[in-house]
Amino acid sequence: MAKSSTSRFQMVGARSAIIDGPIPDVIEQQIDAIENAVESVPDFVFDLSKTLIESVCKTVLADIGQSADPKWDAPRLLKETTNRLSLLPRNHPDPARARESVEKTLRGMLQTIQGLCELRNRYGMASHGRDAFAARLDNRHATLAANAADTIVSFLYRVHRDALMQTPGARVYYEDHADFNEAFDLENETFRLGNLEYLPSRVLFHVDREAYRAALDEHLAERVVPENADERVVPGGNSQEAG
Repeated sequence: MAKSSTSRFQMVGARSAIIDGPIPDVIEQQIDAIENAVESVPDFVFDLSKTLIESVCKTVLADIGQSADPKWDAPRLLKETTNRLSLLPRNHPDPARARESVEKTLRGMLQTIQGLCELRNRYGMASHGRDAFAARLDNRHATLAANAADTIVSFLYRVHRDALMQTPGARVYYEDHADFNEAFDLENETFRLGNLEYLPSRVLFHVDREAYRAALDEHLAERVVPENADERVVPGGNSQEAG
């Protein structure tokens, strides 16, 4: 008879999504907390899953220079975030049909987060007081909530990070632009301080972020745009179909 699995729950999608760029400490801590709570404190997972999605949405919006309205509930926050993302790969051959299918899936995500909100309100342990002897859900339901959050976070963060690497948003991340950094380092002398050496691109990034951004924008503007491009990239990660 096969042995039952006792391996610790992991948010594989969310972890793999954030590892490709600068790792946001708060989001990583929330992922850690969910993974630990699934077995130890299942009730807490409902609160944490909703919070993780909200954190990712607010991070995405801040990255592209959009502010989140404090009055938005979690479903509205997710909707506003996805409305501002470039949902399709560049030069997709059938953008209209693909977007329609993706948007149908996104509507399912909205229903999912609505369910997470209800679980959090009725069975979560952190956000609202409740009868200490009220009925509780167990780790099976906690795993369902965590997996739902994992799927949403993984999709949002991957799509967002892909867009940022193509077109910088309001916040620029050094790690996103290796090609530019390498080119800039080749064109400029290494900065030396005593026995220490620093890459010129990294020095510029940390000393004068605006100058780094200006040089990066100039570098990106010089790139050749494919003739069959069917999208215009809008600053902040959004895209529009070419008319």
